[in-house]
Amino acid sequence: MTEATVRLEGFSESLRGANSYCVATNTTFAQNFLKGRLAAVDAEVAHRGRKVLIFQGTAVPPRWLLHQGWDAVFRVRDVQDLKLALTYIQHTSRPTRVVWAGGDPSPTVMANLARMEGITLIAMGEKAPTHPEWQMIFWSPDASQEDVEPTIVARMGQAGVVGLRSVLRELRGSQVGLVWSSKEEKDKHGAMYWYDPTDGVDLATQIDLQEAATVLKEVAAFLTR
Repeated sequence: MTEATVRLEGFSESLRGANSYCVATNTTFAQNFLKGRLAAVDAEVAHRGRKVLIFQGTAVPPRWLLHQGWDAVFRVRDVQDLKLALTYIQHTSRPTRVVWAGGDPSPTVMANLARMEGITLIAMGEKAPTHPEWQMIFWSPDASQEDVEPTIVARMGQAGVVGLRSVLRELRGSQVGLVWSSKEEKDKHGAMYWYDPTDGVDLATQIDLQEAATVLKEVAAFLTR
């Protein structure tokens, strides 16, 4: 098989009830991905149940992440914080959408969530996850071969990376991303697809807060002259 013969189909599988991971390499991509995919799952469950954000780490969660209409937000810095978050998820109403931001959750977290019914888990981090429990892994359109290849090899073997460089180049030119998925796949190694990271997002209504702040400062300076 040559690089020119590799073609991917568009990804159409639902994230509902699955473990999906977004390799969030930049803020704009992360915002679009989360808003679009979370909105799709919300619509599927008719906005029933709860939406929970868990932010891992000592850093302050970004403002855009906090403003997504959560029913509960947990900032996990130690074991006690984690126990509180998992207890809430265990007893809250279903279906439950859990967004874990800040990296790959530990095997203990994954095992606890796996024992709970009605959970949709969407995690986000700057690096690809290492745990095998993930059923879908999404990359941004500008992902490099070095970012993607180790994860694909770990799940699909060397056959999975045949033509990968040309595939990523084509996806980058079309501003769509790569996704590996094992959900509902006949092949236990899963398959690769392309997806639109802005699907379901109204880009016309998005406001860049940093740009808006700059404009307001310029207006204020003009008015005080």
